[in-house]
Amino acid sequence: MRRLDKGFFLLDALLSVFIVTIICILCFTIFDLMDRYDRGYKNYQTLSNDHYVNIFNSLPECEECEVDEYD
Repeated sequence: MRRLDKGFFLLDALLSVFIVTIICILCFTIFDLMDRYDRGYKNYQTLSNDHYVNIFNSLPECEECEVDEYD
């Protein structure tokens, strides 16, 4: 094996490591974004639910409706 071939293999290995690193960073970034979106959406649902519960609790009590049945 010539001396120049060893340099080619080192450059090829370095390029492979660089590509794998970029793919891993991309995967972790996408996972983190999806996790943040999921946590934010659950937080939004909780706040929205609490808001509607407060609205329902603030309504005055009403009497039971009478239903007229027509035969």
